Amino acid sequence: MKALVIGGSRFIGLHLVRLLHGQGHDVTVLNRGQTSVNFPDGVSRLQADRHDAAQVNAALSGKSFDAAFDISGYDAPGLEPLIDALDGNVGRFVFCSTTAVYSPSDTFPVGEDFPLHRDSPRKYSTDKIACEEFLDNNGTQRSMPITIIRPPYVYGPDNYISSRESSFFARLSQGRQVIVPGDGLNLIHLVHVDDLAEAFALAPDKQRAAGQAYTIAGPDMITARGFVQTIADVMGVEANIVHVEAATYERLDQQLYPYEYSLSQVYGTDKARRELGWAPRFNMREGLAMTYRWWLEQGLDKQAWDFSAEDQVLSRLL
Repeated sequence: MKALVIGGSRFIGLHLVRLLHGQGHDVTVLNRGQTSVNFPDGVSRLQADRHDAAQVNAALSGKSFDAAFDISGYDAPGLEPLIDALDGNVGRFVFCSTTAVYSPSDTFPVGEDFPLHRDSPRKYSTDKIACEEFLDNNGTQRSMPITIIRPPYVYGPDNYISSRESSFFARLSQGRQVIVPGDGLNLIHLVHVDDLAEAFALAPDKQRAAGQAYTIAGPDMITARGFVQTIADVMGVEANIVHVEAATYERLDQQLYPYEYSLSQVYGTDKARRELGWAPRFNMREGLAMTYRWWLEQGLDKQAWDFSAEDQVLSRLL
């Protein structure tokens, strides 16, 4: 398969590039070229700003692909140049969306047919919905088969969002208190980056997946409190969790907790299992243990962290 990965330099995209290359596919990466990265030998690189039609056309002129994987699409204007340039030159376009497109629900698990949160106060959510709608409309008009992948929070090695698992490793390794808003009993649902990459790689081969959306999430969900405790367990340390009333936390100038705390998140993956033949390999404990080993191997335990703002918050709360 000739594969184009749009993004590809960090985290999800990087793991997808490595997976596709390891499977023997011919992989090309298209991005702005601003991130230094060592790709596997044989991976080709194209450079363009996805919002610049002239750059995209110049980079993709005369090229065709069996599949294009868009890992870095966050708004519809950033999709239009790519869809124009790839029209007639790609067998399947696979887009990374998010479970943040779903409306809050009292019924679980949330599935692909649940309502979308079109009036969400989060721009990230409404922009991803706009991306999906743009692709639905243009894919049909251009006879371009589209598959949409919707992950929740993604964790694992190479996660560049330092406020997520890396910050918890740092706090716990230093014996710091860990803020969890609310009672910590709400459920959060994550997915390991390698399980997500596997879903992307499977999508182009399934004819049934054309025009479909799939939720890709881990095999288990966990309470917000349990998430911190599990990290502490795999590290072999004690967790000193500080609960802060949600209303109090929301009034803080700085939001220090990077996950959902006001409602539960439980997502169904039956459709992906049935139609893609996908199944997750990493449960939460195994995935977090793997991520912690990566964190240590990278020497991130020796990285300096500035927790001064958090200390000010803790001093006011306690």
